Amino acid sequence: MITIEQIHSLAGRDVYDRDGDRIGSVGQLWKDGSGRPNWAGVKTGLLGLNESLVPLDAADLDGDRLVVPFDKATVKNAPDVDADHDEPLTREDVERLYEYYGMNWANGGYRGPGGDRDTSARPVSEPGETQ
Repeated sequence: MITIEQIHSLAGRDVYDRDGDRIGSVGQLWKDGSGRPNWAGVKTGLLGLNESLVPLDAADLDGDRLVVPFDKATVKNAPDVDADHDEPLTREDVERLYEYYGMNWANGGYRGPGGDRDTSARPVSEPGETQ
């Protein structure tokens, strides 16, 4: 699991799937309302022009690699979302991504204060940011 302390070290790292195949490199990062890293953009394609979002909930660091628990095709075929790097993801986009990746809303990590679904996903900007 990726921690709050590790979030700023992720940008630009190579991303590998569960089988050890390289998918791309980390682009934009998003965090939830508590500041926990929850989504990473993975730049794919020959020039890294495509960016697919992948959840960080079950991702881990292995040396300089970010390893995600999905195969390469799953990440590359993730739903397109309008991921403006200066704006939060919409609730609809987050719910669509949770559904696509088969993530369980019942897991305590996906619930916000009061037990509501935590669908917040704000962009991460500068190191040391406290928002």
